[in-house]
Amino acid sequence: MRSSNPVFNSATYQEAPSWMGALSSAQDRPKVMTVQGTALKTLYLLAITIATAAASWGMYQQNTGLIMPTMIGALIGGFAASFIMLKKPQIAGWVVPIFAFSEGLFVSAISVAIVYYFLGNKLAVNGDMTPAFAMVGQAAGLSLAITAAMLFGYASGILRLNNFMMKMVGVMVAGVGIYYVGSFLINMIAGAGTIPRLDYSSSPLGIGFSIFVIVLASLMLLMDFRFIDDGVKRGLPKYYEWIGAFGILTTVVWLYIEILKLLAKLKSSD
Repeated sequence: MRSSNPVFNSATYQEAPSWMGALSSAQDRPKVMTVQGTALKTLYLLAITIATAAASWGMYQQNTGLIMPTMIGALIGGFAASFIMLKKPQIAGWVVPIFAFSEGLFVSAISVAIVYYFLGNKLAVNGDMTPAFAMVGQAAGLSLAITAAMLFGYASGILRLNNFMMKMVGVMVAGVGIYYVGSFLINMIAGAGTIPRLDYSSSPLGIGFSIFVIVLASLMLLMDFRFIDDGVKRGLPKYYEWIGAFGILTTVVWLYIEILKLLAKLKSSD
């Protein structure tokens, strides 16, 4: 079974030596991937991302010209990091923390962009950034709460996806990605408004689309948990914990962005 998250797929696991699953001695066990180790590394990466985003918020607020270059650079860096980790997973421990730092810059930049896109007129009138800070905090809190809830549901066995459902989620995630990229490129070439951007629309249809994508991102967390679980059961080398943490981080960031968009849409329609 293949995950919609490019980090978690069968090819990744096939790179691990087949004999790793046979390790049983107490001396060898610390060298293999564990759920606890992956969780600690995920928390570490989240801390780097959140701290970087909080520290750089003011920079993008004061100089909006940095927003687009930062987002483009972070996206390119993300693809590069994914490629390097899949080719050289042994150095993931060096690559992923650097990615988390750049991801923090990306999160801060896109947060400011979303706030100004949906609430720019209101902020220009009263100059009060309190609603923006509150909205960003709410989106971050909801993202972490949903992640914790999905983890609890998976660990307890309450929330599980069968193979058919995993395929459906993967197809829908791919469809959303194609829509995002396709609509952006077509509107840039043919002119704004050629294809409706539901992800940035405050209409009832746009709000419904955001809710759908949030649910989809939440389901993707279940897929990520399952593939991490599979990696642990197969006895992958310990450095794969960094790759597992990387996959969770990318999903949580996506979830945060979609929640922030939804909150901004609801706030702008007040």
